[in-house]
Amino acid sequence: MTTITATNDHCDFPPVETLVPHAATMLLIDRVLAADDEAMCTEVRISKNSMFFTTGHGVPGYVGIEYIAQTVAAYSGWRVQSAAPGSTPKVGYLLGTRKMTMNCDWFDDGATLSIHVKNIFEDGEMGVFDGEVRNGDDILVSARINVYQPNEPSPATDSNQDTTDP
Repeated sequence: MTTITATNDHCDFPPVETLVPHAATMLLIDRVLAADDEAMCTEVRISKNSMFFTTGHGVPGYVGIEYIAQTVAAYSGWRVQSAAPGSTPKVGYLLGTRKMTMNCDWFDDGATLSIHVKNIFEDGEMGVFDGEVRNGDDILVSARINVYQPNEPSPATDSNQDTTDP
């Protein structure tokens, strides 16, 4: 996979919780590091307080697909807020993945991971992104994901996807 790098490195990104419409417990990425018109890089630090953390192992590697999906959500939210400051990000859905590669079983306690996504294709409500979860220069997870973001929200959907309550 081609290296995915956002080129606009600056520290004035909004807090990630204003970009990703998830409840606090399901918001898994920590902050935005860089972004440009086609890509974004975020960060997550693995600790015993991380969602899905298992003592003695860390966070399962398959959670990397959600780190990638949430970075895509942050990219979408950042684009919306850049165009119209103060806007609320729209809800989106991870439809599936292809070409997923996992080079680890666990993300280790104490690791600081960077998540890189690049917009490959966008057509109205549908999008395709390449994503990588890295520890330094090591690619731990890579995937091409398909996403859907409806133009009009469903009446049953509020602005905060609280997946912690039934």
